[in-house]
Amino acid sequence: MELGKQIKNYRTTFNYSQEQLAEKTFVSRQTISNWETNKSYPDIQSLLLLSSVFGTSLDELVKGDLQVMKNELQNNKSNRRMTVYSWIMVISFLVTAVSMGPILLADKIILLFIPFLLLVPACYFGIKVESLKKSADIKTYSEILAFSQGKSVDELRRYRNKVSNFFEKFAIVFLFIIVFVSICSVSTWVARILMS
Repeated sequence: MELGKQIKNYRTTFNYSQEQLAEKTFVSRQTISNWETNKSYPDIQSLLLLSSVFGTSLDELVKGDLQVMKNELQNNKSNRRMTVYSWIMVISFLVTAVSMGPILLADKIILLFIPFLLLVPACYFGIKVESLKKSADIKTYSEILAFSQGKSVDELRRYRNKVSNFFEKFAIVFLFIIVFVSICSVSTWVARILMS
């Protein structure tokens, strides 16, 4: 990204310290430092203030970084969607597991369809999460965490190991099954106590 260099060049050209530029743009000195080192990216309001303070056009200030900005915005939307989809999936699985106890103890077989209906959102949003992971080229749990927190995934991609990725996925699925069965068991035990 060139924007960090551009901000630093303009700041030194105008002989501003980071503190002075921070005051003029209504942010902290640390924020200016983060912009200059490309640790974070200014929002549109800050970009407009910077272009005004430096007396330059927005195009000149962000030249070469427009595609980076578009990618950043797209990643933020994907991060939010992945977080929402993941929460819906987890809640759906938890509700299904909790409902298993009373339903298994009920005399009516027709009630067994309820857990399957409760699993529909979990499966649907699980597929959505997988498609987001595929479009963002995310394969490992650590990459998912980094992506959902808005961090760079590129460095983690370099350390991919197919064997350890397989075992990581297997461990996650195995742990999930244990948690799901445990919740179902506790739910059945509580339902049995309440029914007697």
